[in-house]
Amino acid sequence: MKLPFPAFATTTASSLRFNLRTSKSAQAWAIGGGAQNDRRQVWPDGTETEAHFYNHIPAGRTGTTWLVQFLGDNLNVASKHEPLGVLDFGSQMPEISHMRRFNTLGMDASMNTFWQNKLASLQAPYAETNHTLGKCGLIEALAESDLADRSTLIILRRDLAKQCASYVSRNDFQNITVAWQWYLDISYPNIIVNPAILRPMGQIGWTLWYALEMEPRYAYYVLKFSDRINFVETRLEEATTPQGATRLLAALGHKAEPTLPPQTECRTAQQSGHRGADSRNPQSAQSDEVRSGRPGVGLHQVGKIAVRPGSAKRIGCLRQSDKRQSHRKRVCPPRDARG
Repeated sequence: MKLPFPAFATTTASSLRFNLRTSKSAQAWAIGGGAQNDRRQVWPDGTETEAHFYNHIPAGRTGTTWLVQFLGDNLNVASKHEPLGVLDFGSQMPEISHMRRFNTLGMDASMNTFWQNKLASLQAPYAETNHTLGKCGLIEALAESDLADRSTLIILRRDLAKQCASYVSRNDFQNITVAWQWYLDISYPNIIVNPAILRPMGQIGWTLWYALEMEPRYAYYVLKFSDRINFVETRLEEATTPQGATRLLAALGHKAEPTLPPQTECRTAQQSGHRGADSRNPQSAQSDEVRSGRPGVGLHQVGKIAVRPGSAKRIGCLRQSDKRQSHRKRVCPPRDARG
């Protein structure tokens, strides 16, 4: 079955032109030798196996922060949710241009370069639950690399109603740049689900379309690449129980009593290397959301803003003319917000 866009084409030689557009791109993805291939994975019980890579291809808002802590705690691996440092974007973290290019042009030369650098930098054992990667070529890149047979991709689903409610409550599809960086644009040409019926519904329709679009993508990747990459599927509601966590660990090749991280609805702040504060509290979530550029609590919703010492004087505070008084009244942030 040939799907209507190049990034998810079938395996015929002609349809792989998006992967091989640049000369030796397949060889560029193949990472041979180096420390990342020499290390052994030491499990919590002391046993050793060949070092492994774990990644995640969900829609987002499905428990990725919980999962990264679960993997780190139970598999004894370096685990990362999303690389959000200033220098990470464009090398470890896809930029908006990467997300848009892949879903418009497929795996072109620019995407080849990104994945060549990204995969070359990984050091096993390693886990990353960055949900943007699966929407801009992760699976295609892994399948053509020598990391494929040591990689496991986890598909973590969540109750669909709760997942969509999370998008809507955060206004994730109100700002086009948020959709470009973190999700999918309903106007992309390389999509599976026809959005025509849902498009007139605005943010709600976009939210529903996105959730539905991710499902056939999961199915396609499992159908196409399961002979090269190990796929493990679970649900957040199941994995966060002792029995479900035990089954997830077994599917990942480890039989042991699981350690379950605490579960919160919207964990967003950096805690112990994981993004983990409850964003239902605007005060706790604001600083991390603003620093990382994520679409969290707006500045109009919090009582404090971060400014340099003395900058309030330089940039000026809001001034209002009081027609009943001859002087001008200064309206400034609270004293503790002025640095």
